[in-house]
Amino acid sequence: MARSAAPKVQDTELHLGLDLTPMIRSVRYEDASHIFQILERARKASAVPIGPNWSEKQIAEECRGVGYVFEQPKALGGGGELAAFLLFRDTGAAWEITFLATDPVRQGQGFMKALLERMRDDRPQERPIWLEVHAENVKARRLYEQQGFEIVGERPKYYADGGTALLYNLG
Repeated sequence: MARSAAPKVQDTELHLGLDLTPMIRSVRYEDASHIFQILERARKASAVPIGPNWSEKQIAEECRGVGYVFEQPKALGGGGELAAFLLFRDTGAAWEITFLATDPVRQGQGFMKALLERMRDDRPQERPIWLEVHAENVKARRLYEQQGFEIVGERPKYYADGGTALLYNLG
């Protein structure tokens, strides 16, 4: 189980032997309801459509595959809850990210960057990573491009709002 660097804690009450390290771990089937809740909050907070319109059952099935979640310990105010998730599939030719989102109240804290880095570090280097994103989702595009993803194509009028999906590739 890989862990990211522990944040610096100023409050001495928190130095009581508690593990304060946020944790990246493999997704589990039991995570589906939490992932679905993050997805619903992310959809409501987003100005553009995000991801496929999956049911909680479809999310649960996807959780049987591969992916990562970023879990915040209770001592850091996370309640042991998921802050972000990244689901992907092995297509044989590439690793395809099927869905990823950060809880809107936790955006901007580096959770998705850490999940993308973990995926990049763990996957076989001979195969690329694919993902797609709404062309107007500027924050997500900036993150992907900072991680080395490059636009390799587009799907015009792909989203319900008529927006274009940009196809990204890493590797």
